[in-house]
Amino acid sequence: MPITMTKPIRTELPNDPESAFIARRFIRENATLDSMRQTEADLLVTELIGNVIQHAPDAREIELTLEQDRAVGLKVTVSHEAEAGIDGAGQGVGHLVAERLSRRWGTHFDNGRLHVWFVLRTPGSVTLSPDLSDQDLFNRMSEDPSSFSGELIRRHGDLAEAISKRYRGKGIDDEDLRQVAQMALLKAIQRFDDSYGDLRPFAAVTISGELKKLLRDRGWSVRVPRTLQERSLEVARATEQLTQRLNRPPTDDEVADEIGIDAAAVDEARRAGRAYSSSSIEKPTERTGLTLLDRLEDDDLSEFNREDKIMITEAIKTLPVRQQQILRLRFEEDMTQTEIGDILGISQMHVSRLLSKAIDALREKLDEGD
Repeated sequence: MPITMTKPIRTELPNDPESAFIARRFIRENATLDSMRQTEADLLVTELIGNVIQHAPDAREIELTLEQDRAVGLKVTVSHEAEAGIDGAGQGVGHLVAERLSRRWGTHFDNGRLHVWFVLRTPGSVTLSPDLSDQDLFNRMSEDPSSFSGELIRRHGDLAEAISKRYRGKGIDDEDLRQVAQMALLKAIQRFDDSYGDLRPFAAVTISGELKKLLRDRGWSVRVPRTLQERSLEVARATEQLTQRLNRPPTDDEVADEIGIDAAAVDEARRAGRAYSSSSIEKPTERTGLTLLDRLEDDDLSEFNREDKIMITEAIKTLPVRQQQILRLRFEEDMTQTEIGDILGISQMHVSRLLSKAIDALREKLDEGD
């Protein structure tokens, strides 16, 4: 891990969700890390900043400090105003991820400020063989979690990159999309077990879910100027803060006074905010404009009416894991048969046969229920 800092580097961030993105970019700009260490840093700093936002909402700012640790590691410290250490007011909630991923971590409290720090693990000494299967790596994960999970990140990083590209052009910075996709891949690796089948389809669903969540938080259904997007987020934050302070929704004039703009600008920002759209299974997909049920009906299930939705959902749970994976990737994630084949490592023709078999099985199970 090539860290070459001669003295600590610091920056101050606002106490709001946007700070996580700023913090990740700050680390990337000031420290050279391998892909696994970078993903760990992204996840850790995001979790710790989220912890500040949740448990210390009155803190005026968040300070992020980077420094070299014993010439081999990167020490990252997140500091903020607080009334007590992590044993007080529930401040420790959310810090378990630091214990899980970092080589060392800790906290200290002084002069009304809580400091939470972590040191990234250095690469392990395990020699990884390309002949080891994913399952072999999972079986040996306890030997060196950082190295073996790092190998899985390396093997499947192309999946995260490919899925992140599908969400471009929706008002989110490409680098943010890549970072979230990589973090989601790491989460998928940490949560995976044999009951989920193969890693890649499970990871694909996890990555898509995290990117959809990002769009719900920051996405825009029409192209809105970035300055107006930022103003809309600022108005939303001020509205939430004033609502808590006043115990009622604030007027546009009150929001305008809080931010230092006029009421007309507040109204414009609110209208821009209504351009926001979220993506979910129940709403039309980006590629086709059809809902999940519409897509099911389009693939030889047209005889099913919408009252069968619950029955279809329950029937899917009884299918073999591979067929469930294909249905989820095809209809929930809106992937083509070719894309599914690339993820599963099989041909498009094989995907087509398995998809037909799954749909036939659904039809039979629903017929049994009549």
